[in-house]
Amino acid sequence: MDTLIGMRVFANVVEAGSFSGAARRLGISNALASKYIAQLEDRIDARLLNRTTRKVNPTEVGRAYYQRCVDIIERIDELEDAIQLQTGTPRGHLRIAGPRIMGEEVLADCVNDFLARHEQITVDLALEERRVDIVAEGFDVAVRIGALEDSSLIARRVASYRYVLCASPDYLKKTGRPEHPSHLAGHICIVNAAISPTNRWEFLVDGKPTSITVKPRARVNAARPIRNMVAAGHGIGLCLLPTVEDDIAHGRLVRLLKDFEAYDRGVYVVYPHSRHLAAKVRAFVDHAATWFKRL
Repeated sequence: MDTLIGMRVFANVVEAGSFSGAARRLGISNALASKYIAQLEDRIDARLLNRTTRKVNPTEVGRAYYQRCVDIIERIDELEDAIQLQTGTPRGHLRIAGPRIMGEEVLADCVNDFLARHEQITVDLALEERRVDIVAEGFDVAVRIGALEDSSLIARRVASYRYVLCASPDYLKKTGRPEHPSHLAGHICIVNAAISPTNRWEFLVDGKPTSITVKPRARVNAARPIRNMVAAGHGIGLCLLPTVEDDIAHGRLVRLLKDFEAYDRGVYVVYPHSRHLAAKVRAFVDHAATWFKRL
């Protein structure tokens, strides 16, 4: 057995509180995680974990061993990262989390470009409607939109993320063009369920935030389907700007109520505090900061 791998598995079991949680973090099976722990306990001739049906906790020896494991793992990672920085070749496996509402379009393209530039890095990209706990779930980095709640994470703002109101020219020919948010009462709309769970859209009217209840013809939680439905003439939609910029420029979609827009959210790359920032994480954070400037 590779003792260092066993130590990594052990540290992850302690942090996740279970073999299954550690296995998810490391991308291995529960059985393999259990095998590594058993071999590690045999090697040092000591019981490291107390196992129950619901929880796995370190023994007294295990708690002391965990602290030394973390110190050794961090030192080795620091050494490897220092070498990678000198050679200019970040490598390793990177786990990235992001919101589905932007991930299927913008974030996926960002990661695709990142992989093309860093051939020695592999990636797990998890797109979730919920906000993941990147520490507990073993992610290296996450991309988030809007207000940040977890002050224990380091955050770097990489872009503004704008939603704009759009409709097709055919739809507007039939219904007329709304000139004020209050005019939306007479229109059917394509609602982004992720940012408008109560069918209310936000606008700035006379400089003040104003909510307007809209009538949804469809509710969708992904950016591209909303763009497609709006382009097909099924209603007015609150669209993610990067997905419709080309349509607006070529007249396939019309941008509405521009003077009243209120959806300008910050995009952040967040990652846990650590004594050092892994080269693979640093590479992705820097890449995202550059890549998102194009939006």
